[in-house]
Amino acid sequence: MKFTSKRELVERIEREHRAFVELADSIPARRRREAGVWGEDWTVADLYAHLAEWHRMLLRWMADERAGREPQLPAPGFKWNQTPALNREIQRRFARRSAAKLAAEFEATYSEALALVRGLSEAELLEPGRFAWTGKSPLASYVAPNTCSHYAAARKILVRWLRANSARPQRTSKRDR
Repeated sequence: MKFTSKRELVERIEREHRAFVELADSIPARRRREAGVWGEDWTVADLYAHLAEWHRMLLRWMADERAGREPQLPAPGFKWNQTPALNREIQRRFARRSAAKLAAEFEATYSEALALVRGLSEAELLEPGRFAWTGKSPLASYVAPNTCSHYAAARKILVRWLRANSARPQRTSKRDR
């Protein structure tokens, strides 16, 4: 996904976040631990954990950059071709946390990632090769998959699951999350 301005990137992040949260919030709390949302065993709670951890990875990459360290991409001990194993490890690591806590962590890390993006200059986000670890790509090509593109994919996963289960999403109160 190519962006022509920082504003376009920020607006896309915010729009896709809103759309994902609106759909996820419509799922009753009692259903957020149902298996089968993605693959055979992922739950809505697992999606929250997954998205939050990919936010954290983006934040670590930039923290490493600012500290003069080369980021370990995508995560320490994993190469890009091991992303499925990394995603399973994320699911395993956060499996015991409540769906409500994972949703809160997703929101907190979203806010941090959005603040990071807002704090970067247009050149930092869009200039190809600005950072050695992004190669010839602009930083936005790392930001989008960890934010807006990820939210859109997660929303599609939820829509498919809800349709497959003939479940009609219902609004839940904040105390139910």
